[in-house]
Formats: sequence, C-alpha cells, structure tokens
Amino acid sequence: MEIDESLVFSIELDLPGRLHVAGRDWFCRPEFHVTTFTPRDLADAFDVDAAALLHAGEQRRDALTRRRDHRFDGRIARVHARDGRQTLVAFCEVAGLDDVYRHLSAAVGRTLPVPPTHVTLYTSQPGMKGIGLSTAQDVAAHAVPLPEADAAVLRRCLSDPAS
Repeated sequence: MEIDESLVFSIELDLPGRLHVAGRDWFCRPEFHVTTFTPRDLADAFDVDAAALLHAGEQRRDALTRRRDHRFDGRIARVHARDGRQTLVAFCEVAGLDDVYRHLSAAVGRTLPVPPTHVTLYTSQPGMKGIGLSTAQDVAAHAVPLPEADAAVLRRCLSDPAS
C-alpha cells in the first residue's frame, strides 16, 4: 500500500447521466464508491506516523474494501475545490466502519475518527475525478448543503431505481 492510495468499496447506482440543479448542468460519475481510508490525509490531519498507519491499513484492507451496507442520510452537498472543480455528494452511513476504525486507532495508538462517508454523484465537468473529503474539517471547509429544492431532486434520484 502507498501513502497516496485510498481504499474504497464500490456501490451500484442508476442515476441520470446529466442533471440540472443548483443553477447548472452536472455530469454523472462513471462509477460510484465510498472511500473508507485515505492514509496521507489521516496522517496529516491527526499527526499519525505514516508507516504505522500504512501497516494498519494494509492489515485491514479486506475490512476497508469489503462492500458494506450503506444508507444515504439525506444530506446532499456541493463541494468546491481550491482549483475550481465542483462536485455533488450524498452523505451516507456505512455499517460496521466504526468498528474497523476502533481497530485502526488501537493499532496506531491514536483515535482516528470514521471519515465523513459519502458518494460523489455528479461533477461539474464530464469525467472529472472527485474532491477528497477525508475529515470533518474538509467537509466544513469545502462542502455547502444544497438548497432544499435541489437536494430533493437528488434524493428522489437516489431513492428511485428507475430514475
């Protein structure tokens, strides 16, 4: 495992390829996943030894990449990167990830919070990669809740498999 490698598990969604909300057109991501472990971001944010973190992550790779039950919690946000990129994300709860993080924390000797689990649904440009939200501080700095009318459109898309 490398310090810049993130661990994820894939999810299946059937969303419209293009959507107009929040005053603009958005482009559906070509794949959907939940990021469960970002070693560089965790090492930097929580002053954890990178080598210990990498080792702990590698030891728990299967638990961090195994597909898990998840439930969208209704929060939808627009994420702004410093370089001008934008995405739309839906936050979710992921079953059992808190237990994995208890084990990671014990392995590195420091409390590591569960990341703000979310799925990047749409991007401002076709084919654009997502914007990392590895910590609560990232969410506070870069994510803005969508206005309710726009968020409701995305919630309907997430709850209607025929959307």
